[in-house]
Amino acid sequence: QVFINDKKYACATCIKGHRSSACLHSTRSLFEIKRKGRPQTQCERCRERRKKDRSHVRCNCS
Repeated sequence: QVFINDKKYACATCIKGHRSSACLHSTRSLFEIKRKGRPQTQCERCRERRKKDRSHVRCNCS
């Protein structure tokens, strides 16, 4: 993997071939490796409020 500013990057060929952790192709165009799972939909403030109040509310901050 290629690390740039503490973010993981890999080329498209290695991502498609499920080899993103072994990618060392720094001359090809690189794409950021996203985190596994569903993306977070709430901001940090609403997430903390949800944990504190134990209620799941929609985030309207943004």
